[in-house]
Amino acid sequence: MSLQKESRTRQKKASTTESISAKRKKKTIFPYKVVSVLSVFLFITLAVYMAYFQIYKSEELLNSPYNKREEAQQAKVRRGSVFDRNGNVLAYTETDENGAETRIYPYGRIFAHTVGYLVYGSSGLESSQNHNLLTSHSKIRDKISNQLNEEKLEGDDLYTTLDAELQEAAYDALGDYDGAVIVMDVSTGAVLADVSKPAFDPNTITEDWDYLVSEENEQSGIFVNRVTQGLYPPGSTFKIVTALAYLKQFGSFDGFSYDCSGSYEHSDFTIHCAGNADHGEEDFADAMANSCNCAFAYMAAELIDRDILAETAEQLFFNHDAELPVPSVISRFTLNRSSADQLTMQTGIGQGNTLATPMEMCMIAQAAANNGNMLLPNFLGRIESSSGKTVKNFFPTVVGQVMTADQASELKDIMREVVERGTASSLNDLPYNIAGKTGTAQYGDIENNTSHSWFTGFSDVGSEDIAVCVLIEDGGTYSNPAYETAKTVFRKYFE
Repeated sequence: MSLQKESRTRQKKASTTESISAKRKKKTIFPYKVVSVLSVFLFITLAVYMAYFQIYKSEELLNSPYNKREEAQQAKVRRGSVFDRNGNVLAYTETDENGAETRIYPYGRIFAHTVGYLVYGSSGLESSQNHNLLTSHSKIRDKISNQLNEEKLEGDDLYTTLDAELQEAAYDALGDYDGAVIVMDVSTGAVLADVSKPAFDPNTITEDWDYLVSEENEQSGIFVNRVTQGLYPPGSTFKIVTALAYLKQFGSFDGFSYDCSGSYEHSDFTIHCAGNADHGEEDFADAMANSCNCAFAYMAAELIDRDILAETAEQLFFNHDAELPVPSVISRFTLNRSSADQLTMQTGIGQGNTLATPMEMCMIAQAAANNGNMLLPNFLGRIESSSGKTVKNFFPTVVGQVMTADQASELKDIMREVVERGTASSLNDLPYNIAGKTGTAQYGDIENNTSHSWFTGFSDVGSEDIAVCVLIEDGGTYSNPAYETAKTVFRKYFE
């Protein structure tokens, strides 16, 4: 008995010793486990961080003016040229007998905002494509020869989607007005023209710098590309969005009717049609052709679900960043279910808090013309080596199917009515089909009666169609020079 008891005591002691030893071992191992887990975590975090910059931020870093690698490239490579889609030179580097380089812009002010400049920093495509223009894919024998002769390598050339003749026509059509013109290929999203006024001459920017950054020009926003950076109330061009929201909710424009008396009152707030025009009994096509404020304010306040209107605006790229190779800003739409009736009525006709770039309104027209498929504006065609070999092609970026083909077709029909018998009837004498929407956007103190002039629309000939948007600052309340500018652009394109 005593032997058994003694045995159990020894076993218990052994077990206790083993338990203590195991605990000590665990305490000893635990810090190493913590360090190992932290090391693995830090390694994975670093890998993700590096991958992020390699995949998503590499171009931005390479093009940064603070990147010392680019300074080294400039010492070895002569910057490539920039061309339009037809081979017209938009920018090139001229070298004098002493080896001094000067960047030349043959079209001066006409491409100032899009192509950009290189002094006092950089802008436009000159900035975003800096790395491509300072990279050389010259033939090996040319590289060896240049190195032996201590000559610079020839940088790659950028071929844009821009059309110099169309750009010139659009620039001239704006005349003395400040504003913007953008032209997009409907099926590819290629930007054929991007005009912004006021403009500056990139050839003399060094000499003109003090004047350009003076208080007078700072207020005019001379360096702002109004196509992609100008934010304006879209006025009646926004009625395309309101119409699409109605169509999404009710499935058809059939059955809509409104009796316009020139004013519409709801929740102690009154909306007037332009000039207090009394349009009488209208169906949807009539309301669109007449640009009837009362009918569209009525739709927004009493018919269309506000969530559907907000969702439609979001789908059409409001509140989204385009991430273009030129500076751009986000078009803003803020209406929601809790918004006041007064704001809802204003929003339905393109006033209120809604702000849009001409690029945004052009994209909406492009989507309607392209069976509901929206594309991002594309400025870049391809990169070529100095010997003419294609180094890189750029392809269209699809936003998505923002409306069905049937919805796009119905929008086309009522936008054609605007041209055939409505507020853009001046375009009806062109020998091809045009669909569009005019707009007069009030801004500032309403007593001053200040307004911008808009047109957005597209050709509808079945192939090689274009979408055009024109914004003219202070274009007037009772006139619309925007559609006259668009008319010039359509004519030039279809010459």
